[in-house]
Amino acid sequence: MTHGEAPPRSPAVHLVGGRTLSYGDLAALVGEAERSLRHDTKALVLCAGDRDPATLLTYLAALRLGHTVAFLPASSEILSKYQPEFVVPAPGGGSDLTALGYEPGADVGGSHVFRRRSTRPAGDIFPDTALLLSTSGTTGSPKAVRLSYDALADNAAAIVRALGVTAAERAPTTLPITHAYGLSVVNSHLSAGASIVLTDRSPLSLAMWDHATRAGATSFAAVPTTYAAFGPAHLNLLERTEIRTMTQSGARLGDELTMRLVRMMERRRGRFFPMYGQTEATSRITCLDPAALPDRLGSVGTAVPGGVITIAPTEAHDRAAPGEGAVHYRGPGVMLGYASGRDDLGRGPEVDLLDTGDLGYLRDGYLYLTGRTKRIVKVLGVRTSLDDLERVVERSGHPSAVVRGEDDVVYLFGAGDPEVHEQQRRRLAETLGVPSRHVAVRHVDRLPQTPGGKVDYRALAAAVDTREAGSWN
Repeated sequence: MTHGEAPPRSPAVHLVGGRTLSYGDLAALVGEAERSLRHDTKALVLCAGDRDPATLLTYLAALRLGHTVAFLPASSEILSKYQPEFVVPAPGGGSDLTALGYEPGADVGGSHVFRRRSTRPAGDIFPDTALLLSTSGTTGSPKAVRLSYDALADNAAAIVRALGVTAAERAPTTLPITHAYGLSVVNSHLSAGASIVLTDRSPLSLAMWDHATRAGATSFAAVPTTYAAFGPAHLNLLERTEIRTMTQSGARLGDELTMRLVRMMERRRGRFFPMYGQTEATSRITCLDPAALPDRLGSVGTAVPGGVITIAPTEAHDRAAPGEGAVHYRGPGVMLGYASGRDDLGRGPEVDLLDTGDLGYLRDGYLYLTGRTKRIVKVLGVRTSLDDLERVVERSGHPSAVVRGEDDVVYLFGAGDPEVHEQQRRRLAETLGVPSRHVAVRHVDRLPQTPGGKVDYRALAAAVDTREAGSWN
């Protein structure tokens, strides 16, 4: 994913502590990592870290070798289902990998590369498979999206064109690179010969802003809740930087906040780009040119170069907008398909037209999103299965159900011991990796049911909307 013609001395990666890797330095380190990942056949390389040198170097080296990278947890379940040939744990991790059939090898970026001991070959991998990304955020589900080499390259090129990324840009890793949006920042900038500021700090932390300022960062990517939390202190920090481009994706941004950010960047002679994307499309599907605002306020923009959006008729609802339907996408980055284990990696392309699972409508080529079609949601920019979250907190004798409200708040409805449900609430926040205020608990006498005996999620969602706990017989 690195620019093949970038001058060897031009900056590529700005590390914490002030060290900068040039493209020449990066190429040499990636070459060393390649030697640790040599294998007779196409291999699966599982990276359990995030925004650290070991993860970045392993990712680039594995792609160079034609392997497949999996950004998945190194849990016993995942390792059993996918049987990766190599595992690079998160910094400080890996102590349990020897008991799971792996032995430590060479050091890459400060972490050991663990190799599977078994001599029995795992299943074949489809040659064009480059990447596996989780579909369920941090819940540890083995289900992953299969992405091709062309998808990574084409989507990165589309983002470069949409944003006008040049070699002079410097982008901090303000988002996890284990998820599509954060990884797209890395891919697009390195493919354009630009540089990244490698940091794992929160985008709201003083440490991140200090690092970004010292490294001369020129852009900033974040999800809506980050921008909503911007206060006077962050605006003062922004004034000390060279940031002239801001992007947003992960969920819809409110109109008032959108225009506030647009005007803020205009005063800096900069640009603010609302965007929309999905893991199943590698990353971003649309981009809204700031010049279209405020006329196109509420839209997530037009398709990135090479992409086509269509709206398929679907069952109407009470508040359906004219022309509203299921959002479909064809273009750069559409996935090969899903995987839940090693056997699935041998399959070829299974998706041509992507059903995004979103509802929306088009106006003059601009996409407006109106909602989701399933119980797969995004919380703080992480696409999460509410059913997976329920399984995480399941407790016998304490019925509970999880729904998502507005402002990235998850609601736990519980019909058992309030103390148990409070424990579940904290576990949900920990699992999602979000502040506790983003998970609320509602106590009910019993959970509502549909005629078929299933939990009535529509009734629970209505109770959230009316801010009442609800009462069901």
